Amino acid sequence: MFSTVYVTLFYLINISLTEKVTWLPNTNFNSPLNFKDGKIPCSKQNVIFPDTLNGIINLESDISVNSFILPIDGELLISDGVIMLGPGNDNCTETGNAYFLEKSVSSWAQAGVWSSPKFNEATPDAERVPCFDDVVEFPENSVFTVVLPEREQVVKSVKIRGVTYNYNGLGFLKATHDPSQQFVLPLTNYYFNFNTVKIINNVQCQSRSGCPCQDNFLKIDCSVKFCSVPTCMDPIQPIGHCCKICGGVTVFDVDQSFDLMEFHEFVEKIVQSYDKDKLIVHVGRLKNKIQLVVVEKGDYTGMSAEVAYFIDRWLPKHWGNGLRQTLISGSPRDSYGQSGKIIYLSILCVVLVFAGIYLYYYKLPALRYPLIGGIGLSRYQRRSDSVVSLTRRDSIVSTGTQRRAAFRNPLYDSRRGRVIVEETSSDY
Repeated sequence: MFSTVYVTLFYLINISLTEKVTWLPNTNFNSPLNFKDGKIPCSKQNVIFPDTLNGIINLESDISVNSFILPIDGELLISDGVIMLGPGNDNCTETGNAYFLEKSVSSWAQAGVWSSPKFNEATPDAERVPCFDDVVEFPENSVFTVVLPEREQVVKSVKIRGVTYNYNGLGFLKATHDPSQQFVLPLTNYYFNFNTVKIINNVQCQSRSGCPCQDNFLKIDCSVKFCSVPTCMDPIQPIGHCCKICGGVTVFDVDQSFDLMEFHEFVEKIVQSYDKDKLIVHVGRLKNKIQLVVVEKGDYTGMSAEVAYFIDRWLPKHWGNGLRQTLISGSPRDSYGQSGKIIYLSILCVVLVFAGIYLYYYKLPALRYPLIGGIGLSRYQRRSDSVVSLTRRDSIVSTGTQRRAAFRNPLYDSRRGRVIVEETSSDY
């Protein structure tokens, strides 16, 4: 009785978690995927188009950039909207050039081509694909070509050009003749079979240990993924991530006795004890493994790494009987660099002080600094390596290689002090 109620409750929860996953690539100007750095340019940047455009680029919304470098051969379609050229008054901080990359053909398993409310910054790229219980939508008025996956994928339904299809197979794609939206087979598929994506709308996960997104995992194409430089020392790379990130990750083996909902509650309680508003958490099922990824909103401070370490330390033993691995990134790079600068400056100051003392007492020659009124300040050498000589003012002192030291008696050859001694003889 209890197991039946539990499975029913889990079934209802899975229904509520069904999300819409939207295809992003198109040739519209306002798509971040069409730019080299993965960002829509702002008012201080110059937009440079390729020399040749194969498709039509749609400028469909208000655009504010510094300038356009137009293609030699191509077509731009300007829809309703306003195009502003020149620096604007927005909060744009980027400068320089933004390169438009025409991406009319994209793969189902390519990083960054899907969007969904269930994705967050901690979600690995390998899990940013449609799952067995997702509704897949291809937006209208978009120009794209989709390369279908190499391995069979299952989705709940597909919406194309405003029409929803919720029956098995994608054979209807053979009858579509819209050149603006095309679906093609991968090069590895030698048979004309569009059933690499199946629509099965009644599949639900009924295991309390959770279910993987797809039974057949896809190899994600990370070649077009733009990875920013991590702001921490020793960044980590969770399973399925195309880029190294700052934060913490815990991966451990599970079996059918594992309770996914109980684990969610355990993680939520620990995150609440820190600061939930500053942390982003993702829990994913990878076949017989569970992966927990923790990152931070905004700048990295190290809190996410601390949370991952704490969860690994207090993870109940009955959840981690198998292999378990935890990776955490190091301290923030800014703080490390600031402390390093302070150390280097301190060492430099000490060296300069001792160098100044050494030069002052041993190396600097005698210097005289004239002041106003004829008064002068003198700096004499504190150490003398020569013998002090006492001479008359009119005497000559040798300056050869061999220095002579002499003492001249001032009474010698003096008339007042001269004494004459005469030799005498006596008779006895």
